[in-house]
Amino acid sequence: MHLIKLQEIDDKINRQLLRGEFGIEKESLRVDGKGRLAATGHPKGMPKGISRDFSEGQVEFISGVYDSLKEACEEICSLQSVVEKEILSRQDAEYMWTYSNPPLFFGEGSIRIAEFTGRKEDKTTYREYLAHKYGRVKMLFSGVHLNYSMPREFFRLLSRKAPGKSLKWLKSEWYVRLCDVLMSDSWLIVALTSASPVADRGFLEGLGVPKEEWGEYASFRNSQYGYWNLFSPNLCYQDFPSYVRSIEEYIKEGQISSIQELYYPIRLKPAGENSLANLKRHGVNHIELRMLDLNPMCCAGVARRDLIFIHLLIAYRTAGLLKDWESKIASLDADRLWLHKEAAGISFWETHPAHKERALDLLKDMRRFFSAYDGMEAEIPDGYHIMEALAFEEGKIRMPRLRYANQIRERYQGGYIQARMQEIRGE
Repeated sequence: MHLIKLQEIDDKINRQLLRGEFGIEKESLRVDGKGRLAATGHPKGMPKGISRDFSEGQVEFISGVYDSLKEACEEICSLQSVVEKEILSRQDAEYMWTYSNPPLFFGEGSIRIAEFTGRKEDKTTYREYLAHKYGRVKMLFSGVHLNYSMPREFFRLLSRKAPGKSLKWLKSEWYVRLCDVLMSDSWLIVALTSASPVADRGFLEGLGVPKEEWGEYASFRNSQYGYWNLFSPNLCYQDFPSYVRSIEEYIKEGQISSIQELYYPIRLKPAGENSLANLKRHGVNHIELRMLDLNPMCCAGVARRDLIFIHLLIAYRTAGLLKDWESKIASLDADRLWLHKEAAGISFWETHPAHKERALDLLKDMRRFFSAYDGMEAEIPDGYHIMEALAFEEGKIRMPRLRYANQIRERYQGGYIQARMQEIRGE
């Protein structure tokens, strides 16, 4: 294709880098008035978008797909209010525990596995399998997942640069490459969004965290004590078939039972059922980032400006991939997962000065990129104050007092469960 024509396509793509579709999933536990894990059943008659995750007491809020982060966040807040209204009206009022580490519970026997019936009964069977393999305690972690897909127009334009390739092939190859790049950024997202530095001693003992390490983490769920597979997966990002085969091998070896059991910071998912067969048949539909802690200071469980930063990071990486489609990331997943877990440390920025400089350099490059982007008649969503968003994240790197984990640890130092319940009840 003529170079001038290719440049026109690139210009059109670049102007649309901040478009996309978003969905949010948020997990939260129900608690009684004393901050204990609820023993009651999941609320009945809930609308679409409200389900349960591992336990009967763990509510899952699932937004629809929107072309703005604001709308996705607002739906999560709205769904939570529906549940809160119902459980507050119970004879013994209950509350939503909007924090990644769980409330009080009394041993594994008090953790009630989600009870699905009828055609969904296999969901309970699967959860029983997980409980036997990993133990029920780790299943009490809650978090936020961000689902993102590139706009359809992006792939239509990209297909003009790759004539003869099907849209399914193009999307799947693109998302595998994007996943590879973002896996090398997962540590940064963890370090900037960790928000669960305190936990009940019963939970920490159940996880097997040595007492001398109880104050060492900003996010236990992203640390080595989080909900990980019993082995260290190493996926192949060479191309989509290789990516699928690398997961398939772990299933054949009996390391995992299905693609759902691959506990990774980032997943590639098909539309509809999340199964390997569906992924192979229909290709990748969207990318899922799973490392976000529940931020108890935000009703959606995550600050919208943190989500905006993640979107900016995706756009920045997308621009880089467009320049060099064939680029490969040299890092192994084992190294990236190690750094991901290290970034969950409460003093990560101070104990890893090289990564602190690496992060600041990245933010500097992003500022330079988006300064030019703002002047090219690009489509910038409402509420995207780009330089402010980047400055906000830089502030968390440079100033410990601005980090969520430090703010939360200061707030709860007088008694974690009691202080959290007072906040939830608005006292």
